[in-house]
Amino acid sequence: MRIVTGSEMKLLDKWAVEERGIPTVLLMENAGNAIAQTVKQIFASVSGRYVIILVGKGNNGGDALVAARHLHQLGAEVKLFLLFPPEEFQGAVKTNWHFIESLDLKWHQLQDDHSFYLLKLSLNNCDLIIDGIFGTGFRGDPQGHVSRAIQVVNESSCPVLAIDVPSGLDADTGRVGDPCIKANYTVTFAWAKRGLVLYPGKHFVGKLVVADISLPQDALALLDKEEHYIDRELAKKLLPQRDWEGHKNSFGHVLVIAGSRGMTGAALLTSKAVLRAGAGLVTTCLPASLADLFDIAFPEGLTRGMAETRERTLAAAAWWEMSPLLANKKAVVFGPGLSTHPEIGDLLEKLLAESLVPLVIDADGLNVLAQDTGILKTAKIPVILTPHPGEMGRLLGVSAQEVQANRVETARLAADLFQSIIVLKGAATITVVPDGHIFINSSGGPSLATAGSGDVLAGVIASFLAQGLEPACAAMLGVYVHGLAGDLLAESKGIRGVLAGDIVETLPLALKTLKS
Repeated sequence: MRIVTGSEMKLLDKWAVEERGIPTVLLMENAGNAIAQTVKQIFASVSGRYVIILVGKGNNGGDALVAARHLHQLGAEVKLFLLFPPEEFQGAVKTNWHFIESLDLKWHQLQDDHSFYLLKLSLNNCDLIIDGIFGTGFRGDPQGHVSRAIQVVNESSCPVLAIDVPSGLDADTGRVGDPCIKANYTVTFAWAKRGLVLYPGKHFVGKLVVADISLPQDALALLDKEEHYIDRELAKKLLPQRDWEGHKNSFGHVLVIAGSRGMTGAALLTSKAVLRAGAGLVTTCLPASLADLFDIAFPEGLTRGMAETRERTLAAAAWWEMSPLLANKKAVVFGPGLSTHPEIGDLLEKLLAESLVPLVIDADGLNVLAQDTGILKTAKIPVILTPHPGEMGRLLGVSAQEVQANRVETARLAADLFQSIIVLKGAATITVVPDGHIFINSSGGPSLATAGSGDVLAGVIASFLAQGLEPACAAMLGVYVHGLAGDLLAESKGIRGVLAGDIVETLPLALKTLKS
């Protein structure tokens, strides 16, 4: 699913009107009709349904007026509540208001206690509320009588359909105003808006419908960067084919560099995820004193004990034992449970400067990298960084709160600055490639918020690299499959108490579900 921002949508609308000669009133007509058709699908029969419509003064309000006319023609009982006096309507909105006046529909302007009493009274027995107050251009918090109207709607038990975006939601960032319409359905036009698929905005959208209003698809060529929603359809296309005559070497060999005293579990989770996601072989490098026990715990993998420090972390000297192992590998994971011992930084510097194998850097690998991100410039191979907000903050020298304030633009900045693929973990994980293309994930939820979940994701991404996917595709598919495993666990176990080991064991089912 293609995604655009609110500001980009404004540009595309303007282009359609000025360059292609498509009248605004026609686009508004198509939008309003799409809303009416969606209502028809919700109720099967619109006739006799009581619909309350909140109308703003911008184009969103114009879409609402068109929807009112179509729903009236379909037999619905429609009542309008205007948030602004009709004298403020302009252009195509004013044109559609004249059509409404000719139909003699009931309407009130929300401006005093009496009009709000009428709204509350009307909501007691309505079948649907349509929110047409604000569109994609809104920023900040609703004020005055608009704020009051939104609060009244949210307190009602009547289902709500939002036009384009729920009023109060930032179409670019997913930020929700105080207050913001909590919709059961959102009908957006032409392309999904970024804020509709980012949290916390996604909580306020309900079921998302993307309606065609005849905006030319070639308008997208005006945009410098592509932005996509990683849904099941896209993820399924990325899934590598499985050769029925293949063997373990056919599906790739991953090298995992992970683990230290007290953190061998991270190495185990990552290594298991490599195999559970479909790679044929995995070799795990960890401190020599931990290797024998790890070998017993993970008989399906190959274990290599390496030179270690007195603190039982990998030593810089381990590079000379490790580098020959890169020869037949298709991917490397560096970081889970490694610690931030100074010699880990020496290892990472060597790996970046000399390896020719695609690399996933996670966890302590990112914490070490944050001490000198300049070493990324020595990389000869594609690098995938998989930070959570705290790790991203350390890489960029900002707080996690600043990262979360605008996750997409932060990830885009990091991808450009580090010339690496960025996987910014969290609700609606964001993948950005150095050319600026953005991919927002649709799968996953609270069940994934558990210790070790990120170690599993690093292994899954490396597994798809080993199976032959390009780095960006491996990152996107890895994020989706990891999230899908979380969704399946949420269905069977609930969103609480899921362990990272559960995610690992559910990966084959997630892959089966995706393929079916």
